[in-house]
Amino acid sequence: MRKVALVAPVLLALVLSACTSGNKQAEKKDNAKPVSKASTGSETLDLKLPKEADYLVPATSGSGTKDVEPFHSKGDVYTVHLRCEGKGGISLGDGTSDPVQVKCGSPVAIGHVFIDKGVKQSLTVSPDSEKTKWAIAILEGKQKLTP
Repeated sequence: MRKVALVAPVLLALVLSACTSGNKQAEKKDNAKPVSKASTGSETLDLKLPKEADYLVPATSGSGTKDVEPFHSKGDVYTVHLRCEGKGGISLGDGTSDPVQVKCGSPVAIGHVFIDKGVKQSLTVSPDSEKTKWAIAILEGKQKLTP
């Protein structure tokens, strides 16, 4: 079971990077990321979400670094929708492996993450700049990858 748990972050990186073609990995920075100003509701960037879905994390937007509310998937896969506006990009990670880099101005990054069933998931969104606006939603199960 541990092998699957260790593979999940790698799969997240592969799937999200494949869904954001043309993105180059951002340079690593040693400085701290800005604190988040997160919100939910109508000001969320368009994430191309399906009309009917079971949300593990509802559409949330913000600026600055934010720990996504921890969640449990009922199955062995969940779908992440991620997007940002501004200069640079954002990273999404779980703290145990290199985070996925998403370039701002790109189409919505949509990816499947395969996990051990019932294992608590904790992710962090980190923008390159405090002026970068981002949005994320996490859906239960294997959703369609094209918006």
